[in-house]
Amino acid sequence: MDRVTAVAISIAIALACVAGAMVFSGDQSIAPEPIKEYKITYELDDGTLSDNAPTTFVPGEELTIPYPTKPEVIFQGWYLDENLEHFFKGDTSDLTGDIVLYAKWGEDLAGHSVTFIKSGYLDKSMDSYDVSGSLTCTYLYYNSDKESYFIRNDDTTTYDYKYIQQKYTKEESTTYWSKNVGREAVEEWTETIETINGPVLCNAVKFVYDTGMTETLWMDANGWITYKIEDYYYTEGFFYDTEYSVVYTMVSESVEEIKADCNINVFEGRGISVKGNDGPYKLGSSVTLTASTESGIKFSGWYDENFNLLSSKTSYNMIVGGDITIYALNDDATDATITSDIELDLNNQLDLSDATFTISNIESDKILTSDDGKFTFEDGGIYEIWSTESDGRNGYFVVMVKGDVYREFKWTFDNYTYMLSLEIDYEDYLYAKDLYSVKERRTNSSNNYAHDKTFVTYSYTDDVMAPYMEELVNKMIDALKSRYSNISEKTLLNYVLKFSQSFEYQSDEEYMGYEEYWKFPLETLYDQGGDCEDTSILLCAIAHQCREKLNMSYNTAMLLLPEHMAGAIKLSGSTKWSYAETTSDTYDLGSIPSKVKKYVNDSRYYTVVEVA
Repeated sequence: MDRVTAVAISIAIALACVAGAMVFSGDQSIAPEPIKEYKITYELDDGTLSDNAPTTFVPGEELTIPYPTKPEVIFQGWYLDENLEHFFKGDTSDLTGDIVLYAKWGEDLAGHSVTFIKSGYLDKSMDSYDVSGSLTCTYLYYNSDKESYFIRNDDTTTYDYKYIQQKYTKEESTTYWSKNVGREAVEEWTETIETINGPVLCNAVKFVYDTGMTETLWMDANGWITYKIEDYYYTEGFFYDTEYSVVYTMVSESVEEIKADCNINVFEGRGISVKGNDGPYKLGSSVTLTASTESGIKFSGWYDENFNLLSSKTSYNMIVGGDITIYALNDDATDATITSDIELDLNNQLDLSDATFTISNIESDKILTSDDGKFTFEDGGIYEIWSTESDGRNGYFVVMVKGDVYREFKWTFDNYTYMLSLEIDYEDYLYAKDLYSVKERRTNSSNNYAHDKTFVTYSYTDDVMAPYMEELVNKMIDALKSRYSNISEKTLLNYVLKFSQSFEYQSDEEYMGYEEYWKFPLETLYDQGGDCEDTSILLCAIAHQCREKLNMSYNTAMLLLPEHMAGAIKLSGSTKWSYAETTSDTYDLGSIPSKVKKYVNDSRYYTVVEVA
């Protein structure tokens, strides 16, 4: 808020108070108090400040003050005292009277944050998407021995799939040492570019990563501010070329006071005790944490707050670069198996004493709490549990909850919205998930695609998975019969196609952690999402069962294309297969996306794997 706006609002409030006083006090009136405005003086220690810096303020307004400059040093914030102990962020709520702001200078970027907006794209056939979002880099600490900054990146990225017409947003926070970034400088030059500070002559440096991606940075002459970053990758493929280009443009910078004292927040896995965490610590302190395990417990390692492995040794040495959360975990997949819909005492269940709990379902990310340890898990699934005992110890546990999980499905066909629900036993979902290894979750042409077909056929022949497909198909047919007295093949198949298209697009790499990972229909139903292979497999499974239930005679197939899969239907009496795209509801049966049309029209590039 600028000073003029703040003054106007203060006057309006004062006048409103006067009006109220006149109503309740008869002929008496109260004159508004004059608005007090105070002076700002700057002590720059030979630095330079632009002429548009505010010289007065009204208590309560938020001041935005431009950063001063000084040769060879970096601005590290404004302070309200000459001893540089009281950091000033711009809030004047508690200030009355004239103030003096003292500039602090230093020789590193600790405390600085730079925020970029990002824009770009990935061009890779049907997986093409646009990229947008923001990235904030905060320099937490400079270690002279490492000659490196400890940096935190707060990254928000939105992926907008062009042809699938779905989008999702991913948020993550990571920390790293700047010198540990694996890249090599290959080119340097100077260039003037437009920035938030106007035209700036920048030093540009191009780096190459081991992956082949190039990254170009445009920095000020001192190398303290990065105004622009461009990531680029291109590779030629046998069928498709891949091009990735994202540009980061700096939109703001800020300075925060870096805490002198830092804490290491350690979460201990079940059966693990940690020694050496006796903070708070000074920035740059060297700390060694040591883990010990109970009998029968195997130590897995130290992990950061994003569960990236830091070390698998029982002793871990680290340099403190700010407040940090670290996990010392065992190698068990789960720490306990419990049952849903039963009230539990988590203190007894996890061998804790008078703890409070934060509980999260890893699939829904829904956060729940318990202050006394009494808790009832309503749904089956995998849950994370964070605990804090009365003595201050923190624990982290992963538990499997047996029980049903409710899933609801909603889709639109022929201008009518359909809904149905299923209850899936979590152990049945795990059965399907464990049935094939990661290596088996892809096409296998060596046995005439017999393996590929099982992803469809097991959904109605396997004793565990078949009952769910039976229930799903019966509910779908009943819903369709309630709207149509006579159901043609095309009506049925477009109806099934729209159901398959209603699922969230979930890339294997993002959601499953693998480049390729085919799922059984029960898994796709449970996850309520999947990629092109998963929804095409689901389409084929439902279409086959509907054919059997309604005594129709069309045939169903998976259509394997370069880096893509679709469904294929041969209608009764036809000799040709009709294309069925499952990744977007903009396609009807027979509609072919432009990106794959040339491959669908050339039999050299596709394989029809008929399943029924």
